[in-house]
Amino acid sequence: MPANLNPQVVDLLSWHGHASGGVHVPFQARPNPIGWVIDTMLVRRLRTLAERIAGDATSQPRWIFLVGGPGNGKSETVQDFLSELDSRLELNGALVEALRSKFSHPGLLPRKVEIDATSLQSGSAAFASKVGRLIVVQDATATESAAGNAAKELADDLADLFTCPPGPPLPVFVACANRGLLARCMNEAVRSFGENNEVSRLLASVIQAASLGLETLAGRKPCWPLEPDHRFACWPLDVESLLAGDADDAPLWQVIREAVDANRWETPGACQDCDSRDLCPFRQNAAWLRDDTTRENLLKLLRRGEIARGKRWNFRDAFSLVAELLVGQWSDFESAAHPCEWVHANRVLASAIPPDPTGVLALAAQLYPNSMFRAGYTKQAAGAYLQQLDRRSSTAQVPPITKSVVDGVAAIGALASAKPIREMLAHDYRRLDPANYTPVDPAHPLRAIEDAFCQSVAQGYAKTQPSMPSAIEALLFDLLGKAEEEWDLLGRESALATASVCLLRKLAAIFAKRSVGVRSCYHALAEHLADYEASLRDPARLATIRAALKPLLGDTGPRFNMLEILGQPTAESTPLVSLHAPVQGMRVLPAPVATDSTPGHDVPCIAFTQPAYHVPLTFDFYLALQLRKEGCAGGSLPANVRAALDRIRHRSSGELCRDDDKFVDGQASIVLETGHQLVLSTSGGVPTLAQE
Repeated sequence: MPANLNPQVVDLLSWHGHASGGVHVPFQARPNPIGWVIDTMLVRRLRTLAERIAGDATSQPRWIFLVGGPGNGKSETVQDFLSELDSRLELNGALVEALRSKFSHPGLLPRKVEIDATSLQSGSAAFASKVGRLIVVQDATATESAAGNAAKELADDLADLFTCPPGPPLPVFVACANRGLLARCMNEAVRSFGENNEVSRLLASVIQAASLGLETLAGRKPCWPLEPDHRFACWPLDVESLLAGDADDAPLWQVIREAVDANRWETPGACQDCDSRDLCPFRQNAAWLRDDTTRENLLKLLRRGEIARGKRWNFRDAFSLVAELLVGQWSDFESAAHPCEWVHANRVLASAIPPDPTGVLALAAQLYPNSMFRAGYTKQAAGAYLQQLDRRSSTAQVPPITKSVVDGVAAIGALASAKPIREMLAHDYRRLDPANYTPVDPAHPLRAIEDAFCQSVAQGYAKTQPSMPSAIEALLFDLLGKAEEEWDLLGRESALATASVCLLRKLAAIFAKRSVGVRSCYHALAEHLADYEASLRDPARLATIRAALKPLLGDTGPRFNMLEILGQPTAESTPLVSLHAPVQGMRVLPAPVATDSTPGHDVPCIAFTQPAYHVPLTFDFYLALQLRKEGCAGGSLPANVRAALDRIRHRSSGELCRDDDKFVDGQASIVLETGHQLVLSTSGGVPTLAQE
């Protein structure tokens, strides 16, 4: 069989956000790396809007803001909407051709493109009667001159809309902007037109409707259309998950399914007749993810990580993720001209007799369960062992297979990358690593794997072999088993032998737990994340949070340490001086669901009264409350949770300290450790000391 070079592998490398898959402009080349528009709720909404505009010149909304940062698919969505408008108006591609011509001028891309009936080669009558004028601001942050002011230019565009003839038809206006630009634009509008001008009021409405702030936790103002002016609509692109919904509809499901399509892998000239097919990690990854259950488990793991970190995957990062998991990055393949050449070279090493550990480890590292949690704990284990060797006598001899394994693992861990996707996985998903998870239940598959590998590598592999149908992993565990056999635990170097055997078993357990865990969605924090995910929109489940939070604020009412430094962990002992407040009302509100006029999101909130205040119930906050119920001390809670509690306490205590009437009425008091309290007889009077 030949040593093939599969073009799909190189194509996947171009999906990375730092490659050609990162930046797109409407009507230039393919819309995204897979070549077709991914169906989302916003895409469907805009297609319906195009149908309504084509059917009724008086339809509203007609002035659209797409709000979000880079990588959220704004350009692709705009292109699809305008192509749909061309189709619904039966312009036979005339509008698309006019837009392509405008967006394809050499030099700097135009900030704004305008189309009227005279710009079209055909269908001008239909366009004039239903649209009249089309204005597209594909990137509101851009300017067409070095000294330009993008915010001022957008404000002027909006002023132009308000002063245009009333129609029908009103112009169709589409703008892509981020929240920072909108805030600057409102400042420019206030400066140029005044606070009560219709442009300033509109921008305030757009910012509020597309906001991610505290006021949107329990539900945002209508976005589609905007509440004060139905001519306008906006949609935040960064609050809806690419992983939510039915499996077949989830956008990321569509992307992975296209990437692993058998027609791109299992064909002659690609992988079907390649002599490295059995030891190719790229082909193995694609084969695993063609299985619906395995792919669904990966998406479930990614979704739980999304919930844990409180940040949604955008399209740019999602395409990078698929490329990273299936293939990796160009920097992983040393000086090879093609990643498949790298596979062929390592396959020769891995197939040698005896196998070269370097080739085996290099191939195993590219399997997607290891790519998901690249290096990390594996690198730490090898590094700790190497440090131990440095401290030992120079006469200590490490057998060849063990030395090659340790060096190979350390070398894999040293393949660092500054690319955003790898840093994102390392930062946001590391705590979900199955390798770090030891379930309490002895019958749990990951616990069984760990217990088996504690006995020996051979026994561990015998236990897990049915769960790891990969020729690469078979070679890996055979290699680690032979390395373990090099050591005599009763010999002269028993201490070194024990440390070495422990390392080899630990490495084997890490690889096995990752392989089984990622493909089956067994991971650290799984129980808490599953419960939190089920609670997002379940009022009954969320009601239990109130009981867990109440002791942190005071069972009979909030207690504030008046000598506490902001951010300092709260001591469990009685404070020297404390502020006793009246019972504070609170309720937990579920995350809002999407409606016809607003998008949903995944963050429930805790609503406090006296004073009114909303606190996001993030996963970290939720986890801390669960740990608190299990006996964790308040001072041991994570820093971000303590900060959230600090905000509640300091906001409440700050307002309370200025409310003399509550002290006069006895609803609030300042109590000393000795049992004395400060009493206020009249509002504005002088406090006196009294026995409590």
